[in-house]
Amino acid sequence: MKIAILGAGAMGSLYGGPLSLNNEVYLIDTWNEHVNEINENGLIIQTTNEEKIFHPKAVTSAEDVGVADLVIIFVKSVHTAAALAGSQALFGEDTIALTLQNGYGNDEDILPYVREENLLIGTTASGATVLQAGKVFQAGIGPTNIGTRGNLNTKNIDKIVQLMNESGIECYASDNIMLAIWTKLMVNVGINAVTALLDVRNGFLAECTPAYEIAEELVKEGTCVAKAEGYELDAAAIAEKYYIHGAKVVGNNRSSMLQDVDKKRKTEIEKINGAVVRIGKKHNIATPYNELIVKLISAKEESYSFQ
Repeated sequence: MKIAILGAGAMGSLYGGPLSLNNEVYLIDTWNEHVNEINENGLIIQTTNEEKIFHPKAVTSAEDVGVADLVIIFVKSVHTAAALAGSQALFGEDTIALTLQNGYGNDEDILPYVREENLLIGTTASGATVLQAGKVFQAGIGPTNIGTRGNLNTKNIDKIVQLMNESGIECYASDNIMLAIWTKLMVNVGINAVTALLDVRNGFLAECTPAYEIAEELVKEGTCVAKAEGYELDAAAIAEKYYIHGAKVVGNNRSSMLQDVDKKRKTEIEKINGAVVRIGKKHNIATPYNELIVKLISAKEESYSFQ
């Protein structure tokens, strides 16, 4: 299968590498040094035990790829619409699009550019960090779950689930993918902004009571909003599972938002905690912890120009 990975940072590389073993894979990214290193020396994925080298093709423009069978979207959620608008060369009548991005509402940003019956949405529990151009660190391994809006075209789901598993990526079909997306959103709601503000790895939440309590309050508000949208989630269970037990798996990972702050880039705060605030207002649900954290990260972003 001809696969284009739109956004070849940590997570795009983490998927693009294994998929390239059995498929024609193109990593599309604007980071020239990363693209050149992959083409010249391969893509290195490092784990705690080993390094593996993969050889996908890397390009800086969708025009260099042409129509793909599958486009996996991994650009930052704040850039989704712009990235899709500039990458229409990838999409033909039957091209499948799959978003595994962080945040809430990416499907709405993609829909103007992709036929709804060809759009898959999903979540990933894996974590990765860019070490240098051409090299990423896989901090944790977890399952991928995919589904569709309104359970459309399940044949596409089965095809991509099989494709992932054949490449060694644990993947499952979900008949309630929005519940999985809300659950993943709650994980990011509690972890990303807190670690970005404190400049700590994910595992710090399991070691620092005040940090854990802040994360838990953020998630409590989020689960109230999720309930109003029709999705029942247990805030305490999420905090325990992902911040305490999960720290043993991805505790060494630097969250994607912390990586953005490290590089003085715009974060995905509006698609994560900001989504809780926006949807909370729709249901007249107060979200003071999430409102504050959005303002703090937004202030952090503005501070870049003063440093």
